[in-house]
Amino acid sequence: MITALLLLAIALPHATPQQSSPRDPSMRPAVVASSAAREAQLAQQIAAQPANVATYVELAKLQEDRGAYADAEATLLKARSIAPKQPAVHIALSAFYNRQGDFEKTIAVLEDAAQLTPDDPQGHQIIATYYWEKAYKDHRLLPAEQYTYIMKGIAAADRGLAVKPDYVEALTYKNLLLRMRANLESDAVLRQQLIAEADELRNKAIELNKARAAVDSGNRAVMLGPVPPPPPPPPAGDYPSPIRVGGNIKTPVKTKDVRPVYPPEAQAAGVQGVVIIEATIDPAGRVSNAKVLRSIPALDQAALDAVNQWEFMPTLLNGAPVPVIMTVTVNFTVQ
Repeated sequence: MITALLLLAIALPHATPQQSSPRDPSMRPAVVASSAAREAQLAQQIAAQPANVATYVELAKLQEDRGAYADAEATLLKARSIAPKQPAVHIALSAFYNRQGDFEKTIAVLEDAAQLTPDDPQGHQIIATYYWEKAYKDHRLLPAEQYTYIMKGIAAADRGLAVKPDYVEALTYKNLLLRMRANLESDAVLRQQLIAEADELRNKAIELNKARAAVDSGNRAVMLGPVPPPPPPPPAGDYPSPIRVGGNIKTPVKTKDVRPVYPPEAQAAGVQGVVIIEATIDPAGRVSNAKVLRSIPALDQAALDAVNQWEFMPTLLNGAPVPVIMTVTVNFTVQ
């Protein structure tokens, strides 16, 4: 259960919420009516069975979807007050705070959840994952702030490893956090020591994965833990020339999709079709450059605006992340 909820919880923060309760005006009337009916039904179920946590979680998500963020928070806090020892409630609440961009509240709730099951390394590992996400992907952080988050992430991973020394996920993320710390250290000797420790952890995680796969009942190549991700990319300016996707260089997996905003004037005029874009993906998986190959003038900028926000899994070549060039399409269809 916790693992499934974690997939929801690790979403990156969304835009800063507004304290408004009306439904999204872009939602179709039929959708609004259906959501309102479901909310009413869930409220009745809560009144009849106040101990059913799943009902609160579903209701809070519907409230959040229509922009009633204060109501959604209140619903989840109510669920936590009713079932304070259920990790699922804490995970749902932390996921809500994370989507609202409130990192400190997110961590506070996750810390509470980890204390509920101190002998389970996963609770500590989830915290380490959040700190890695924050330090690696929040480009607004000052170096000192980034360093603080990295050290807190390492401490969380260590708590998980203290419970279970061969916990692959904790080994993986401590490896990444150590490499990020090394990039911030000015002492060359200390930097090499951190990289060596990270290498040792990564190799251990790989060997554990191999061993666990070998004992699979069907002796199949089934990875029972995640393959440790590559180290963070080198500083800007150290990238090799981009490699075109194809052959041994596979199309990178998209981790963040942003739909294009259909220009109202183009939609009103019935302009539609496919814009083809050549995108350069940097070693961190972000789009560093994009240009139109096949143009629909009224739609080009909307397509570029969307593609420039996409993110991908880093592409590896000989174990190291490299930039790649690929062709992508953005389809506009008049509804």
